[in-house]
Amino acid sequence: MKIIGVSAGVVGHDSNIDRMVKAIMEKSSDDHEFIKLNDLDYSACKGCSWLCAKPQICTLEDDLQPYVQKVRDADAVVLGSPIHFRTVSPTMLSFISRLWGFRHVDYVLKDKPFALALSGINADRGTPEEDFRRALSVFKVDVLDVIKYSSRIPPCYRCGRHQECEIGGAYSLWGDKARSLVIRPELFNRWEDNEETVNRVDAIVEKLKQSENTR
Repeated sequence: MKIIGVSAGVVGHDSNIDRMVKAIMEKSSDDHEFIKLNDLDYSACKGCSWLCAKPQICTLEDDLQPYVQKVRDADAVVLGSPIHFRTVSPTMLSFISRLWGFRHVDYVLKDKPFALALSGINADRGTPEEDFRRALSVFKVDVLDVIKYSSRIPPCYRCGRHQECEIGGAYSLWGDKARSLVIRPELFNRWEDNEETVNRVDAIVEKLKQSENTR
């Protein structure tokens, strides 16, 4: 089973969402490829549907173009996104929009197994799972499961201004204690240390393996 894993994890880091996508792929199949969107220079769909209708694939020439074809060829796809503004990140939504070329005449991705992963300061706030599912629903893919990990790691831990800012995530987590908060390594939680998330990863791996047996 060929699996393509696509992560919108934060630029320059092997983030929780990057590692979740990699773990799901590596446990599910020996044949896999990881794509980090923030390493690529690409745009969202530009609405030029008359160009993608005949080949049934996006023809925009940028860093993303070869990977769109890989999604088409894969047996299963794993998508991972950090949660921004309580929803799926714009980076991931831009990627999904570029799959629009698969939606002409017939549904090229119909019933293809997809596994989704989300990670953020409070993964259960807002509507990230619903928004993720909605964005993919137009392609009629088979979303096997969605994993949500509340990392409790706000960007404030890296920006350095958490002690003076009441807008960011650090203040929402710590309140007035954020004004004296010292950033320590143990504040950077890892999904691998969360038993519930580890179990969810293992469960989604089994669903991917089962999907291969029913194809």
